[in-house]
Parts: sequence; structure tokens; C-alpha cells
Amino acid sequence: MTRIIGATADDVRFMRRALTLASRGKHTHPNPAVGAVIVRNNAIVGEGWHRGVGSPHAEAVALADALAKNPTGLRGATIYTTLEPCSHYVRADGTNRIPCVLRCVEAGITRVVSAMQDPDTQVSGQGFAALRAAGVVVTVGVEELQARAQILPYIHHRQTGLSYITHKAAMTLDGKIASVSGDSRWVTGEKARLYVHRLRNRVDAVVVGVGTILSDDPQLTTRLAGVRNVHDPIRVIIDSALRTPLTARAALPGTIVLTIIEDSLQKKALAERGVEVCTLPADETGRVDVTAVVQFLANRGALDVLLESGGALAASFWKAGLVNHALFFIAPKVIGGSAAPTPIDGTGIASRMAEAVQLGKLRMRRFGIDIAVEGEVIG
Repeated sequence: MTRIIGATADDVRFMRRALTLASRGKHTHPNPAVGAVIVRNNAIVGEGWHRGVGSPHAEAVALADALAKNPTGLRGATIYTTLEPCSHYVRADGTNRIPCVLRCVEAGITRVVSAMQDPDTQVSGQGFAALRAAGVVVTVGVEELQARAQILPYIHHRQTGLSYITHKAAMTLDGKIASVSGDSRWVTGEKARLYVHRLRNRVDAVVVGVGTILSDDPQLTTRLAGVRNVHDPIRVIIDSALRTPLTARAALPGTIVLTIIEDSLQKKALAERGVEVCTLPADETGRVDVTAVVQFLANRGALDVLLESGGALAASFWKAGLVNHALFFIAPKVIGGSAAPTPIDGTGIASRMAEAVQLGKLRMRRFGIDIAVEGEVIG
């Protein structure tokens, strides 16, 4: 483990508490999930986390908590934050705001320990500079790897302007996602399918192609028995020719259909059902450009996106270099058939083995009799 200059074992302990608090911010995008802990005389006097857009930042919540108990101020206290405190005075909508660095200084905070620098150019490094200019001691990098992993989609979005795409697929041992007849219910067992619903409960959007709608008629909702405040992601259907049936179970308010069709009776009919139909540019094949799809979702604040499509659409995302994370469930079943679909169909995304997309940070888990293999795309 890299030793951070000026950091102590207590710094690690309190930062881990801040990371735990940050994890409570389930749906904060396009903002990051952040946690904060205020410590004085080696005891926690305030805590907070960011709950979502429109709610106070984690530092502001923690400061309010601490000041309620210590109304005379927090002179000599340290605040632990999982991300650099903000320093900007104007919101994206042009309204004024009080930055967290000013709140810290006015409260009497004398030291700030942060896990990492904010990649957002509106903040990046400026918060730390403002704190140091005010005489506050700043330590950066404590538990940075854990903090980065916690807000990976946010970091990716701020660095690229794109959503973070996880391709989820369920296949048999011989690499088939359905039989030659198209039957795919069910490839994996109940435990694997339950985990997918937990993923949906976390992500901002789930993306499928119209082929999946026509063959499986999925709901694309989150179904978790006994779980309170279940979150349904934005349902996104990529449908170049507007073939989504009005009777589809996903043809409901909260669903977005992305097409290249400018205007049609079908577009109006879907809109009457509450479905948002948006026209995007076509690629060289005459289908919806998947890069435009990811840019569209990022602009909508959908930073963490689950791709649950068939093999043809998934291949388009892989060929365009848009997949960041792969999660493949493998069931101990064999069905065969050269015509049976695979997770990534089409003409292939690499012509030679040396050009194959490589995954790193691999993880393997068991879900009943099924195995899940996941990893981050390298490069």
C-alpha cells in the first residue's frame, strides 16, 4: 500500500467510515456519491453523505450535523471527504451557491483529508488550492483506490463525456444466449437473475435493442421482493425502424425509444402511451449510431448504464469501443447450434487473436450453479 505523506492509521480509519457513508448515496448521478466525517479530539462529531441532485453536499451535511452539537465552531477539527470539496460559487443553472470549501473555512476546520481530486474541471484542484490559501492543511490520497472504485462511472463521465457501459450477458457453457429457436428462458438460475435485478436497482439506465423487445417482451423493471424504495432504471430501446409494439410491456412512461425516424404514426402512437421517442443520427449501416446513444444518455445524467441487448447490438457497442465493463454469467448447460446467438454476434470485433479486447481486474463469483466472470476493459 502506498504511504501518503502526512497520513496516519486514524486517517485511514475515518476515511473508511466516510466511504461507508458515501455508499448510502444510491442514486446521485450525475453527481458523485460522497461521504464526509468530521473528527475533533479523535472522536467523530459529525457525519453526512450526498443523497442526490438538489440535496446538500456531503460536507455541508456533516458540517451542519457537527455545528448543531458544537455551535461555537469546529476550530481544530478535521474533515474527511471521499472527494475534493467543491469550490464553485455558481450552479449549472446560473444560481448562486455556497461552496463546501468556504463552509469548511468558516466553520473553523483546520485540516481536510480527501481520498482523491475531483476530475470535474469545475473543481479539479481548485478546492484544495482554496483550502490551502486559507491556511487549511490538506492531505490527499487516503484510500484513493477504494474511492475511485466507488464513483467509477462519475470519473469516466467527467473524463470522456460518455456513460459508463457494463455489458451483461447470460450464456451457456458453449457460449449461447439462446437456442436455435430463439428460446432464452432461462439460461441462468434464479440467484443469477436476482443479482441482475440488484444491478438494475443501482444503475441509471438499462439498454436493449428492439430485437429483444420483439423476442422476449421484457419489462426491464427492477423486481426485488421485500426491498423498500426499489429503483427502476430508465428503460432505453434502440429501435432504428420503430418496430416497438404498442403492446410491449416496456412501452410505458419512463421508457425512451431511440430511432433514426424523424416522424411517423408509430412515433406519435408511442408518445401517446407516454414513451419518449428521440431521433438520433444513423451510422454507416443506416442504424442508430451507438456513440450518439451513449452521448445522449450521458447528457441525460445516466452515467451508469447496463447493456442487456442481444449479440448484434452488443457487437456495435464493442466495435465502437464503448463497453467499459463486462459481466458474463455462465450456466453449466450445453445447447449447441452454429446459428444459436452468442453474446457478441456479427462479423467480430477483432480479426486476429492479438487484437482481441483484453479485460483486467477480473473477478469470479458463484450464483448457485452458475458462474459470473467480470472485468474492466483495458485500453
